Amino acid sequence: MDEIIQSGGIKGTIELITTTNDEELLVIQQDKNNYFVSELLENKEGFAVNRISDNVDMELGGSWELKTIANHKYTIYFEKEQVNQNFFSLSNRDYYISIVKGHQIKKEDPVFINSIKDMKAIKQ
Repeated sequence: MDEIIQSGGIKGTIELITTTNDEELLVIQQDKNNYFVSELLENKEGFAVNRISDNVDMELGGSWELKTIANHKYTIYFEKEQVNQNFFSLSNRDYYISIVKGHQIKKEDPVFINSIKDMKAIKQ
């Protein structure tokens, strides 16, 4: 993980999220307002990180869609306040996040099924 932090120039926090599909996602704060998501994968050599989103520069919050190597689709939401019990605070306390099943942004009546099974800070 130290190599990822060094090579990626990560200045902010990293949260490890285990989904209800037992996938491990990294919510990475590149710098002050810049976030992206990667997937943590185990291989013969140990672990690898596969980036599954672009950098998103935020001031008030945001949302975008994700797709993992196993082809599971999610939507991640960032909010300044806890909207409901499905939103969890990042360790830096800047945002509350929720990850839900499926691509929900363009749906007229989105269905929010929480996909966060566990969440912990691995870099603060």
